[in-house]
Amino acid sequence: MYSKVYWITCDPTHTDSLMAHYDSVITPAIKASEKHVGHHMIQTSDAKWLLISNYTSKDAAEAAAPMVQELVKPMIEQFGMALDILTEGEVARSY
Repeated sequence: MYSKVYWITCDPTHTDSLMAHYDSVITPAIKASEKHVGHHMIQTSDAKWLLISNYTSKDAAEAAAPMVQELVKPMIEQFGMALDILTEGEVARSY
């Protein structure tokens, strides 16, 4: 398994809309993707989240990048969202 860790931030006035969009558009796309294993989102403040996105492999993560960019682009424009990769790598332990 391979993971990417992101910071997600948005305009604080759009937090609820961003999360509703994430739940209705992003989550189903991730669930339908053969490249994704899943994700975990941790809210760290009113408009900031740590996202851990898990993929079947590094190759799958690279292959999923265009899909992720396509899904994220409207969110950047609509909600003032930023998505920054903090780090990525092979999962060393999973329990």
